Amino acid sequence: MKNLTSLIIVLCLLIVLGCKCQSDLFDSAKKEIPMPSATPSATASPTSTPDNRNRRRDIATSENPLLATGTYTGRGKNVTYNQTGDFLLRIDSVDADGNVKAYLEASNGLEGSATMTGTINSDGKLELSGTLEDGKSAAINATVSGNKISAGYGIADSNLKTQSGNFVVTRR
Repeated sequence: MKNLTSLIIVLCLLIVLGCKCQSDLFDSAKKEIPMPSATPSATASPTSTPDNRNRRRDIATSENPLLATGTYTGRGKNVTYNQTGDFLLRIDSVDADGNVKAYLEASNGLEGSATMTGTINSDGKLELSGTLEDGKSAAINATVSGNKISAGYGIADSNLKTQSGNFVVTRR
């Protein structure tokens, strides 16, 4: 029970660290990408709003307009070990309350995969957690902007040895 409590504490710390790292790493991206306004203009049509313009209608099957289901791919870095690799984040489901089910896989220089669950809030903040196939706990703290997810991640093993990194993936 003590190990479980310690793991939970470490995961919470990693999430907080991920929030701080992510906000520092991606602040410039937030300034460059205009965020959709919550108040629609009087002349806006359903096809001209930013959310509809950035999603393909035929595969936008999620019930949450901030995060579409589908496969997102890109590159990332394990900062702890200074290694880069490919990331695949598959969003399997998102409900109207913001509950998310996903699958993460790292390859080509990084390794690991996990089924993950979490939430997305109304500001586009995505939080996921799960267990890698080798038993390590993983947490992701991300920002969703259209078809792009910018994330920080943390990994902890049963001995509380941690590692962290970041990745950016785009929906294909």
